[in-house]
Amino acid sequence: MRLRIVRSHEGDIVAYELELGHDLVAIRVRPGKRTQKRIVLRADEHGFSISAPPWARSRDLEQVILRHGRWLREAHAKTVATKPKRLEAGDDIWILGQPFVVRTWAKADREIDHDHHIVWVPEHAGDVHAQVHQMLRELALKHLPERAMMWAEKMALRPSRIGVKAQRSRWGSCTSKGHIYLNWRLIQAPEAVMDYVVVHELAHLAHMNHGPEFWKLVARFQPDWQAQRAWLRLHGHELFRLDLEAKA
Repeated sequence: MRLRIVRSHEGDIVAYELELGHDLVAIRVRPGKRTQKRIVLRADEHGFSISAPPWARSRDLEQVILRHGRWLREAHAKTVATKPKRLEAGDDIWILGQPFVVRTWAKADREIDHDHHIVWVPEHAGDVHAQVHQMLRELALKHLPERAMMWAEKMALRPSRIGVKAQRSRWGSCTSKGHIYLNWRLIQAPEAVMDYVVVHELAHLAHMNHGPEFWKLVARFQPDWQAQRAWLRLHGHELFRLDLEAKA
């Protein structure tokens, strides 16, 4: 098992990335409490995390992670196997990295209330999950291309097309013809994460590889790109909750 440290632009350790077979699992670093006596590795609905007392060194955290490799592998396998469930009134959903609550009301129109962080669905609309799915798809179709065009201008790059898709295993792609495609589910991620994916794909217009010059270009416009990639590896599976195929 190989372990890699992910640092922020300021040099702080924000996560560790552990290779488990063909998968790369991210373990975010949470601040420990002053009274904490030992290093704690845990798994919850947000993924894996590790926290430590103030005296702990990075090598101490690394040893704990590697020592629990089997447990991490088994917990990761269970997460991958978990099927997303359909949304109901009262459930939470992310929009641009912010938590929103899904609510129904007889007099409500189908809308996203950004001021109060509420996704309104009319009671008579029927399938709440499908309604929320449609609203976020519509928002993504508008917001993601606008974001991509903004970054294209900043990077002085010209994609021949910008599209939004329901990709199953990618967050974005760039074709040899200069077509940029973005996964609509990114509308749920924080804007910094969304921007990293956009810049990553746009950078392929200049470098159709992942060589040193490619990453140099990404880092020029996204200095914290490693932290954003780590966020996707920690939370990416949660963004697939809105699949229409989700079971009740």
